[in-house]
Amino acid sequence: MTVSARPGARIAAFAAGLAVVFGAAFGIGAAVGPWDDAPAPSHSPVMQHDQEGVH
Repeated sequence: MTVSARPGARIAAFAAGLAVVFGAAFGIGAAVGPWDDAPAPSHSPVMQHDQEGVH
């Protein structure tokens, strides 16, 4: 049985591949930054309670 035929090695290679892909995507996302720099609209739904305490 070769190394590439072992289920554990295949799973480990798949997990390593996923880690590389998601790591690269995270790195690119951090470098590029958010695409939408517009602030939230002033009429966004915000809950304001007139009374303090547990409701």
